[in-house]
This record gives sequence, structure tokens and C-alpha cells, in this order.
Amino acid sequence: MRYLALFRVFFRTSIQTDMEYRVDFFSRIIASLLALLTTMAGLSIAFTYTSSIKGWSFPQVMVLLSVYYLMDGLIEMFIAPNMRNIMAQVRDGTLDFLLLKPVPVQFLATFRTVNIWRIVNVLVALGLSSYTIGKLSLTVGGVQALTFIVTLAAGCGIIYSFWLILVTLTFWFVRVDNIEQIIWQAFEAGRYPIEIYPVWLRNALTYVVPVAFIITVPAKALTGQIGLSYALVSVCVSAIALLLSSLFWRFGLKFYTGASA
Repeated sequence: MRYLALFRVFFRTSIQTDMEYRVDFFSRIIASLLALLTTMAGLSIAFTYTSSIKGWSFPQVMVLLSVYYLMDGLIEMFIAPNMRNIMAQVRDGTLDFLLLKPVPVQFLATFRTVNIWRIVNVLVALGLSSYTIGKLSLTVGGVQALTFIVTLAAGCGIIYSFWLILVTLTFWFVRVDNIEQIIWQAFEAGRYPIEIYPVWLRNALTYVVPVAFIITVPAKALTGQIGLSYALVSVCVSAIALLLSSLFWRFGLKFYTGASA
């Protein structure tokens, strides 16, 4: 309850800060819709020549695309801004201000900022998924919905852990900003079914940069292609990733040299 109360404070202050730039909200809506329409146009052209791609029908690919935008919005709202702040604070030696707070530094550092404008992508994703499920003859039962929620939460935990491990490297290398570009380039591949890629790339997107667990698995859960047993695998992977990233973060803190060092 203490953490939830703190997060509410973080969320409220972030909204108050971001509301100073309301015009940016509408420009992001237009940009997100244009990006979505461009991707949908390309996929619809591809499906005029075939009824399925590697076992994925057009409605299922649209669900995959909606999960991609949903995860993109969640990452940019809660994970990315905080990870960028950590890299800047380590580089500038200002992480001391967080270390002095009577709150676990990992929680404070990784949940302090909320980029509220990125809710645009979340809304776009929810709208696309509602349209796909409602208009394209897809049915979602209770088990599918539960599996989707579980795998989506597991995916969030995995990407959080993966990013935290990379950010922890700043304690030794100080500047690793370009690593973020590698993450996003790999994440871009998640907007398409992972089965379309060569085996070596498919393995890389599953075990190196776990895009498959972040996007493909939740999409398959929502479309009924996997069951609860596979969701449990995602949960186990996420739990292990969270544990290892937290241990690595604590280890990295021992090497931090800030303004007070």
C-alpha cells in the first residue's frame, strides 16, 4: 500500500507537469494514427494475395499490431522515461538525491516519472483491438482474456528487467545511450508475426531481445493460439528476469561514484 500511495503521487505530479504542453497531446494522436494507418495499409495489401502468413490470418495480425501499440505505449509511459533519467543521473552524479530518500532506490528510480502523453498509443491499441475483435469475427472467452492479461503483465516485467540490466551497465561504462536504439530497433520487429523471420533472427528475438514474450505471446493468447500453460511459462520467465535484474542493479550500485563520492 505504501508503494501504491507513492506511485499515485508520482502519477499526479507527472500529469501536472505534462499538462503544460496540451498541444503536444493532439500532435501525438495524429502521429500515432498515421503510423498505424501506414502499417495497416501495408499489411492489407499483403493479405490481398494470401489468406494467411505463417499461420496468421489478417484479424490475428491486427490483434498483434494492437498489442504492439499497447506495449509501446506502456513502455513509453512508465519504463523508458525513468530508464533514461537513470542514465542521465549516473552520468551527472545526481543519483545521490535518490539514494538519500527513505525509499528503496530501485522503486524510486524506475517509477518516479510517468510520460502521460504516451497514453495515446494505449488508446489507439485499445481502439484497434476492439474493432478487430468486434468487426472481424474474433471471439474472446474468459480463459483467453485471463491468459492475455497474465502474458501482457509478464511481458511488461520482462522488458522492464531487460532494460534495467542494460541501464545498470552505466555504473561501469557511464554512457550507454546508443543501447536504447538497439532495443527499439528490435522492438520494431515485433509489429509483425515472429514466425515470418529466419530461424536465427527468430531465436534472437525470443532469447536475446525477448520480443516474442513481450508482443507475440500476448497476441497469441488473445487470439486463442496458446493456453494458460504457456502463460505460466511467461510468468516464470518474467519472475526470473525480475529477480536477476534486481540483483544486478544492487550489485551495480556498489560501483556508483556520484557527486558525494
